[in-house]
Amino acid sequence: MIDFDPGTAAAPAGDGRRTSQRNGGDLVVETLEALGAKTVFGIPGQHALGLFDAMGRGNLHFVSSRVENNSAFAADGYSRATGEVGVLFLSTGPGALTSLAGLQEAYATGVPMVVVASQIPLEGLGARRKGMLHQLDDQKASAANVTKSQRLIQHASGIPSAIQDAWTEAISSPQGPVWLEIPQNVLLDPIMVPPVEDALAEAADNPPRVELVREAVKWLSTAERPAIIAGGGTRRAGPKSRCSRLPKSCVHRSSAHLAAMAHSRGPMSSRCSPGSRTGI
Repeated sequence: MIDFDPGTAAAPAGDGRRTSQRNGGDLVVETLEALGAKTVFGIPGQHALGLFDAMGRGNLHFVSSRVENNSAFAADGYSRATGEVGVLFLSTGPGALTSLAGLQEAYATGVPMVVVASQIPLEGLGARRKGMLHQLDDQKASAANVTKSQRLIQHASGIPSAIQDAWTEAISSPQGPVWLEIPQNVLLDPIMVPPVEDALAEAADNPPRVELVREAVKWLSTAERPAIIAGGGTRRAGPKSRCSRLPKSCVHRSSAHLAAMAHSRGPMSSRCSPGSRTGI
């Protein structure tokens, strides 16, 4: 993999983003930074140059690889290791399609990611085999089975809100990757939209059904040989999901067994249960 830190690159005097003409790519980078993104994975491509040029004017740390599916897996792993949203930049056509294997794993295991893929220019959208480079009849349809939703942004002014909505959806239960597409000319054309200063994305509230929780507590409280199977949600939910939140009669009895799935390692510490612990 190749790391690129814009902070170490040669830059013109002053703030390049303010002294030069801004474009849609700048709106993407500004919005991601406002949402708290620090690292972006991906591979540059012709239609996506607006994204990668804008990163040189921002503060995002870029990590590249030799092929797009590796970048998708890297963004997935980064999210699991840091608890942050994984961000992936893709180019049109072959680049976007090559990432799908990595996105499938993130989708299946609930890893939050925001995927920004470039598209052919606006005038080519919706036309079959018009002869444009890397053109697909419907690129976002290819991602439908491996992402929570897919959006096409056709106006630069809609970029900040679309990315903020995608981030919100990615971190909302069930978490997973969300797909955005931005045409090449929307990324490159000059804009009059002011710089993004603030963005907020909060996970949608999705509480469990009260009657089901009550029934589970009743069963656990009377169980003679209780077992706790902890999945990836215990890691993604953070401290509020720790075993100390479970009924004391279950957690503290010596016969309680904890089976920790691979994606739950970390939060399920040894103090959670005095019984045996098994990794699956």
